[in-house]
Amino acid sequence: MAKRIIFSKKAELDLARIIEFNDLRNRSNTYSKKFFKELIKRLRLLLKQPFSGISTDNDSVLLLIWDNYYVFYKLDDEQLIVSTIYHQKENIDR
Repeated sequence: MAKRIIFSKKAELDLARIIEFNDLRNRSNTYSKKFFKELIKRLRLLLKQPFSGISTDNDSVLLLIWDNYYVFYKLDDEQLIVSTIYHQKENIDR
């Protein structure tokens, strides 16, 4: 069972992009703080129930659909690795 959460470099960039967009749109970082806190809460739940995500075409990648976000992640014995995070309205083919 995974014991810790790791963000890939891509996921870190995704988080920065999402937070920057929300901060600019809302002219405040209040929503971003709540967003990040809730994301971590959801990821901690995945540590307890790692296979509660949805299977994808790639057997090693699972998908968590949370609020308006897609969170793609991988599992190994020690880690839950967040691969990427997208808002549902984003064009992920870019």
